[in-house]
Amino acid sequence: MTLRKFLAAAARWAAPTIVLAQVCFVWTGVFSLGEAVAVGLLLEFLLAGVVITEITLARRAFKTSRSQGADGQEALNQALSAVLPGPVAKAMGMEFGLFRALWLWIRRRPDVPTGHQALAYGSEIKHIMWAMVFLVPLEILAIEFLIPWPVVRIILLVLSVYGTLWVLGFIATLFVRPHTIGDGKLVLRFAHFTQVTIPLELVESVRIARHSGYRKAIQIDDGTLAMPIGDSTTLSVKLRKPHPVATKPGKPRQQVQEIRFAADNTREAVSVLTASAVSD
Repeated sequence: MTLRKFLAAAARWAAPTIVLAQVCFVWTGVFSLGEAVAVGLLLEFLLAGVVITEITLARRAFKTSRSQGADGQEALNQALSAVLPGPVAKAMGMEFGLFRALWLWIRRRPDVPTGHQALAYGSEIKHIMWAMVFLVPLEILAIEFLIPWPVVRIILLVLSVYGTLWVLGFIATLFVRPHTIGDGKLVLRFAHFTQVTIPLELVESVRIARHSGYRKAIQIDDGTLAMPIGDSTTLSVKLRKPHPVATKPGKPRQQVQEIRFAADNTREAVSVLTASAVSD
């Protein structure tokens, strides 16, 4: 392992380790008051140094990912993975991705590379998500009238507001992260949770075909990859030869020769995909 890789790996665990050490010193009383203050200051300096290092590593990872063609969400995930333990980076990426999508949505800036064509999806579930948002005022009123304890009301109110932001963020991801076609590839997405890239040169045929009964956001069965909305797909893409795909980062790749996914305008999707595959 090179020194740079060692430092990067150490940086992922340094911040949580230092914070945990501070908490332990406070609660266990290992040091006297004066010693605790001195050790605390030392740990604060160490933490500041670690944070500066992590910010530098994260920026470098973000810029490197972007320069290699990654979209904003992919680059964000790579930046977090460079400075945080895997499970923490994944969880933070999910949360930051929602608020990032809200920011892009407000600014009307979809996460689509320049020159790529977007294929919208998710119309089947957007109305359900909007209904959840509009029910929040009723939920807040119910909390005010039914819960007699002020502290509990405040906690539930905060959770309701955060839950509403989460749902709005999810709706935003459906708008700002559509499927895209360009640069010789078809990029299929489900919000900021899942992304699969298929080379257009492998596309043999595209047709409208509805399949249902799926239980996962992405799954592979018998050489067929499905990315449904709800439990259904509306398009089928056959490949000239098997192509390796991983359902999640870090998962083993599986060979697929048919791709099923959903798009709002299926005729447009067939037309654009067919033309793009022919030109490639």
